[in-house]
Amino acid sequence: MRILTSEQMKTVERNSLNYSMSCERLMENAGSAAAAAIRRAADVEGRYVTIFCGRGNNDGFVAARRLSEAGANVAVVLTDGDPKTPEAAEMLRRIGVMDIAVVGYGDDPEYLTERLASTDLLVDAIYGTGFHGELDGRHRDVCRLINGVGVRVFALDIPSGVNADTGEADPCAVRAGMTVVFDSDKPATAMPAAAEYCGEVVVADIGIPPEAHEGVEPLFTLVDRGWVFDRLPRRRRDTHKGDYGKLLNVAGSQRYMGAAVLSTLAAMRSGAGYVTLASTKEVCRTVLPMLPEAVLLPLAQNPDGSLSYKAMDALLEAAERSTAVLVGNGLGTGPDACRIVYELVRRVSRPLVIDADGINALARNIDILKDKKAEVILTPHLMELSRLTTLPLEQLKPDPLTAGKAFAQEYGVTVVLKGAHTLTAAPGERVWINTTGNAGLAKAGSGDVLAGLVGALAAQGRSPEEAAACGVWLHGMAGDYAAGEFSQYAMLARDVIDALPRVFADNDR
Repeated sequence: MRILTSEQMKTVERNSLNYSMSCERLMENAGSAAAAAIRRAADVEGRYVTIFCGRGNNDGFVAARRLSEAGANVAVVLTDGDPKTPEAAEMLRRIGVMDIAVVGYGDDPEYLTERLASTDLLVDAIYGTGFHGELDGRHRDVCRLINGVGVRVFALDIPSGVNADTGEADPCAVRAGMTVVFDSDKPATAMPAAAEYCGEVVVADIGIPPEAHEGVEPLFTLVDRGWVFDRLPRRRRDTHKGDYGKLLNVAGSQRYMGAAVLSTLAAMRSGAGYVTLASTKEVCRTVLPMLPEAVLLPLAQNPDGSLSYKAMDALLEAAERSTAVLVGNGLGTGPDACRIVYELVRRVSRPLVIDADGINALARNIDILKDKKAEVILTPHLMELSRLTTLPLEQLKPDPLTAGKAFAQEYGVTVVLKGAHTLTAAPGERVWINTTGNAGLAKAGSGDVLAGLVGALAAQGRSPEEAAACGVWLHGMAGDYAAGEFSQYAMLARDVIDALPRVFADNDR
């Protein structure tokens, strides 16, 4: 699947003009392809089809002509007056000589009411990929009108009110039953979060030559089974445990022993050759029966049962013997925990995965990331992202991706944006879209499991973005297995770990 941003798609379209293509031909091809997709999905002969068209280079005018030629009773509603480009004006002129009604939105309310009462299918061709920000009052009214008719809606390229690049949707955005996307998927049409607006997504070939895509490198990657296991090689027979990485997991405290267990066990279930749990003596003594395969590094603790900063030298020595370091799960948020996180950031040269309380420590001194020696992966949920960026939750909820990308770029880190639909952002504006997981993962301990997974993959030599994106997919797939066995209500984080072997085995790993 090729995913292009709206700007990249414009570049491809401009490039196509160098290969015997024209704006008019692109519009003709797109509208014809849209009409063909609609006809494959629904019988249009003798049915009433109403098409809402905006002012841009509108493929909706061509679709209107093609659907009329196929026997549909077609009407076009101009939401913003006459088209603004000569090519679109020509397409409107062509339908003007056909038996197609054309009416301006607001010009004849009585006709529009009657028309929509008899409409069988609606087509949304108002914005395409050009929408950003919020709908104004007029367009909110139009979108509400479309959503309120109660018939199947087809959107061209992207539903109006949905940002093609982020998936952010205005509350009144059009909810389509099918979106016909031209040439390439757009980020929003690939994001599960936008599925309720896009419906079924059909990619339509509009005749753009392959050469027009040369030099346009997709910034978005859809992470699926094939992508993940292409990056997780089968084990060779002539290897030993040292070939599969050594993860140091700095985790746990008297209050949060479970986080140490879950993150360590998840790492061991994810292929790491050695996993060392560095924690307090009390934690190590207590969790030993649950982690017999782990290496334990018992260290000094504070009176409150948290890890003492006196253990710093031992931690640094252990880090240098490791191939990756995970820090933060159940660590606590006291002064010593923060100092430990800062020292690891400043001094460790191995890939560093920071989760949970490690993120909370960073949020108090975010510029410490500018002193990092190693590649860093952060795994924040929405509240933690708010702390890291100092942006309010209300601003982040509709569009965490924009903030996550900006943060990744500014600090040169990989960011796993945990949520109902997890995304991974890396420097250079690269984004990985996950396709697995369910609401049963919204349980305490799930984040610890994910952190262990990502840490193990980083320890085995995966790049930060691959470790993060593969870890998220595996975590979600194991969660889907667990939900199938225990239900989303009853499944626990430990069930996700128990499901990991089946995920690997079913994929010959």
